[in-house]
Amino acid sequence: MYEALIVDDERMIREDLKDFVNWQDYGFSKVRLARHGVEAMEITEGAFPDLILADINMPKMNGLELIRGLREQGFEGHFIVITAHGEFEYARQAISFGVKEYILKPIDFAKLNQIVRLISEELKEERGKGKDTQFALISKGLIRDILQAADSLRREDAQQAIETLFEKCLTLEQPLEALVILLQNTIVQAETMLNDRNPSYYASQQSVFLDLMTRLKECGTFAETRNLFDQLAAYISDFIETLDSSEGKGEFSHFKRLIKEHLSEDISLEWLSQRVHMSANYLSVAFKKETGENFNDYLTREKMLFARSLLLQRDKKINKVGALIGYANYRSFSRAFKNYFGCSPSDFRDKYSGH
Repeated sequence: MYEALIVDDERMIREDLKDFVNWQDYGFSKVRLARHGVEAMEITEGAFPDLILADINMPKMNGLELIRGLREQGFEGHFIVITAHGEFEYARQAISFGVKEYILKPIDFAKLNQIVRLISEELKEERGKGKDTQFALISKGLIRDILQAADSLRREDAQQAIETLFEKCLTLEQPLEALVILLQNTIVQAETMLNDRNPSYYASQQSVFLDLMTRLKECGTFAETRNLFDQLAAYISDFIETLDSSEGKGEFSHFKRLIKEHLSEDISLEWLSQRVHMSANYLSVAFKKETGENFNDYLTREKMLFARSLLLQRDKKINKVGALIGYANYRSFSRAFKNYFGCSPSDFRDKYSGH
């Protein structure tokens, strides 16, 4: 709900402005009155209203001086200037202080109601954007807490972080879509975390995450989304708990960072052998023995996971994403992506990256 302040030296006008504007209908739960600019400055000290209606011509401190003083104190809210026909010069000066609306005396209350209604719609939009920004900052930290708690097998902490996330979503009036997008980003982060921890183990469990992404598209309620968050946290903890601590620390694990840093190049076993001074045949056998999978399967997964994370960023052009993982053109990248994930890069972006 919003708050308004009426500033006018004439008592009857103050009361008419309070009585003949449909304040409650436009979301204003509180309307205060001031007799002049000095009193208005005292009333607003430390607690700015959302909208101020101020007469230009008042004793002690006129409307223009009031506007200037409040702007200097940091007030960024809305003003409506009340002015007589001979006071347009004051009104023009008020515009330089960000005043967008004025009303002439005698007051046309139908027009004034229309102006207040439009301002209430702007206030609603402004608050919505502010809540979106606040939720984005809060959710970023909570997602980090969820992943870290699940990774450290602190299951109760992970559940508490999820509970807090949904409470903040409700408090900040976020739509279901915001949580769905947040969950799909969290799934991608979880996959990257597990793949970095142990690629072969992640590969054996990848179907779990693909299933989560499929079910995510069908989420139609907050309860369903909450259930998927809970399952994701449980999956992470289950995987970490069963993961052999010695797995993934063999000879080939030393080359993982090298591969990640050069995904845009034409990587192959021959490419790797030239950089680590080992034969391609030896690397192939050693890699298969250590990880249980072929090098090309590992490489494809690394490229596709990285591509998917980039596609979630809508500022990245799809052909640029392909180039960043070593594909010379969109067609070859699209074919590889579709073979791996079952949909084209553009379809994936449309479904998951938001608008």
